[in-house]
Amino acid sequence: MRRKDKNMKITFQKEMLLLCIQRSLGCVSSEKTYGAIEGILLSSVGSDKCMICAYDLEKGVKTTIDAKVHEGGAAVINGAKLASVVKFMPSDITIETGDGNFATISSGRSKFQLHYLPGEEFPQIPEFSPERSFTVTQSKIKSMINRTAFAISHDDNGRPALTGLYFEVEGDRIKTVACDSFRLAIRVNKCETNIDSKTGETELKFIVPGKTINEISRLLDDTDEKIKFSLTKKHIIFSLGMRYGDDIKETVLFSRLIDTAYMEYERFIPKESKTFVTVDKNMLEDALERASLVTEDRAVGQSKSIVKFKVEDEILHISAVSINGKVFDEIPVEKKGPDMEIGFSCKYLIEILRACGTDILKLSLTSSLMSMIIEGSGESDKDDSFIYLALPMKMREN
Repeated sequence: MRRKDKNMKITFQKEMLLLCIQRSLGCVSSEKTYGAIEGILLSSVGSDKCMICAYDLEKGVKTTIDAKVHEGGAAVINGAKLASVVKFMPSDITIETGDGNFATISSGRSKFQLHYLPGEEFPQIPEFSPERSFTVTQSKIKSMINRTAFAISHDDNGRPALTGLYFEVEGDRIKTVACDSFRLAIRVNKCETNIDSKTGETELKFIVPGKTINEISRLLDDTDEKIKFSLTKKHIIFSLGMRYGDDIKETVLFSRLIDTAYMEYERFIPKESKTFVTVDKNMLEDALERASLVTEDRAVGQSKSIVKFKVEDEILHISAVSINGKVFDEIPVEKKGPDMEIGFSCKYLIEILRACGTDILKLSLTSSLMSMIIEGSGESDKDDSFIYLALPMKMREN
């Protein structure tokens, strides 16, 4: 039986509540093992605020927003259902719990009842004592994440480190690294970090799980507002101001770290290339998009064949053959070194090119069996540098 002193009644501004719930849904568990982690916790704070939290036991997010608290208390309501109900309510929303199993959600003449759990059934939110922290602008870290996270592996395969994004932070430099065994993505950005370490460390290295990276990327804005990274031995805490209408509220996303060492990724970068190709990024991307009409089965999102590069004189020949058909294309390039033939996954190359963020690229090739290096030309921004590796694939005769 529910205790009567746990009854709750809180009124929210609709748009603020909806936005907060939507920003929390990525931390709601999809597992059907424990009902409380499928829900969102609403817990009154004083007479004029409410904390809204989601926590799937691996990662969580919490924000405290303005609200009118008629009766203090806490309740856990299914996140997806609550978001759907709030979205279609006409105006300000009141959520009230009673002695039964249902919370009443009302707005104007509209009223819903959804099953709820008492707040004490929500898992205990961890308390953190960070030992290290640094700050960076949201726009810079969002750009770095978006331009490397695509290469995070979705499969553990005995190497859990590859399922996360690796960070190296030192002085005025941040590096992010991701690898899925087919691609390696490295991004380095020069920016102020203001490392604060109780242990005296001047260099920070850690791995954030891919699912957490997806969530923080959704929360970040393209602004110069700061985000604070705080680290314990096993957790990371992101603190950032988020806009709700004219107000900015602090949102905290917290997550377990991947507790293992990252691979020695630099040893995979070929040291002595033989053929160097300078190419217009947009022309190459357009040619690969055309080739993907043959190589990709877009209905199911699968790659059916590889694309072949043949660098000959000042021309890059691009071709592919599959059960769907054949494609042949040519684009002009500048080449130094011997001619070269090599094959790649068209899909993976397109994803790399979309992440580059520069108009002119330098491709460095060693042989048909070694990874191709993709980096910016000599005129690229020195404060935002990158290296991508694309693993070659065995070619068939066209």
